[in-house]
Amino acid sequence: MKKLCFGSFTTILKLCKVKSVTQKWLCGTLLLSIAPTYDIRHDDGTVSDLLKGKKNLSPHVTELALTADKKELSEYFERSVLPLLDGNKRSLIVLALKDIIDSDDTIENDTVIEIVNDMTKEDIANRNAFVLGDFLAGIFLYTVLNVNNRNCEDSIKEITHEYIESFEDQKINVIFQGSYSNFSTETAHEIAMDARTLVLLSETGGKCQRCSKVLGIKKEGNDVNYAKIINLSENEDIVLCVECEREIQNASDGEKQALLSAKHDLETFITAREATSRYKIEKQIEHVLREVDLMDVTVDTQLKIKPVKVENKIAEKRLRERVLYDVNRLYQGVNDSLDRLAGENKLNTNKFAKSIKRMYEDANETNISQSDLYHLLVQTLFEKTGRKYREACEIIISYFVQRCEVFDEIT
Repeated sequence: MKKLCFGSFTTILKLCKVKSVTQKWLCGTLLLSIAPTYDIRHDDGTVSDLLKGKKNLSPHVTELALTADKKELSEYFERSVLPLLDGNKRSLIVLALKDIIDSDDTIENDTVIEIVNDMTKEDIANRNAFVLGDFLAGIFLYTVLNVNNRNCEDSIKEITHEYIESFEDQKINVIFQGSYSNFSTETAHEIAMDARTLVLLSETGGKCQRCSKVLGIKKEGNDVNYAKIINLSENEDIVLCVECEREIQNASDGEKQALLSAKHDLETFITAREATSRYKIEKQIEHVLREVDLMDVTVDTQLKIKPVKVENKIAEKRLRERVLYDVNRLYQGVNDSLDRLAGENKLNTNKFAKSIKRMYEDANETNISQSDLYHLLVQTLFEKTGRKYREACEIIISYFVQRCEVFDEIT
């Protein structure tokens, strides 16, 4: 049976270290994280016995471990231990440690193994994303504090190059991240429920579907008119006030069916409203395009031929998300309007595209941020087309971002 101990932990790291690093240096560096004056980086005998599971760690180390600062320990691992490891084998380290922890029958599922973030054996088994410095520091501290290293020889012998390489096909499953989310499972569930409530409230106009009382999302101190999600069938929920939620428990099947039918009517109405809204914005886009007062275009203005992904052109997250939203929603609508107006000889599409590109080139010379540049282009188009439909102007500029007349690829 594989067993988690200091020797097995360090042996995994030894098999995944940079070639130029000796096992003495690696083992000694680990222990210096807790005991800065305990340096065994040149002590062949002690290092060998620890790695083979023949002796326990020095009391000097285990006593200092009791008061070790977890944050400082993690930072030490990031700074001094990770550089000793082969970057191509970091996923193998995680997979091997997960396997050993899972295989160790002496560890209960609710035992905290990764001490830096209080991760239990079960937590580690159920996740694939890790902060490597935290992960290694936390498990290392556990082995120092809780496990006798002596008499682990047989377990450590099972950890070979072949054992490490057996996880090669699973490397893709491991994700490394810079930090862990602060959300608990309960918080995540609460957010999901709030989001679901908002969707249902949007269908009912913010009211109880049964009595039309205005509702809100329950928060601390608000115990009266808050929304309750009620499941009426396997896949369908409705939103009611607290009073109606109580009453519906004893309602007849006929009344429940009537509520479901009303919900279906609401969904149909929402779909129709969204279609109407889309039609309205598309008409506004066409109106803006019909009002375009083209700028003069120099003969050397060239249109881009090869498109570049929006993600590769916009560094600012909020702007990138806004442009992608517009592009995903209405790129084809703008394209159709341009084609239609070109067919009516009402708009020279190439000339208009060159105008947008020239506007971008002129504005880009000022070295302003991408967000400011985007809004300047929108404002210019808005001003030149009668100051009527700003959202339509934003969508048109987003269209030309996608077409590559606006913003160059980030290099």
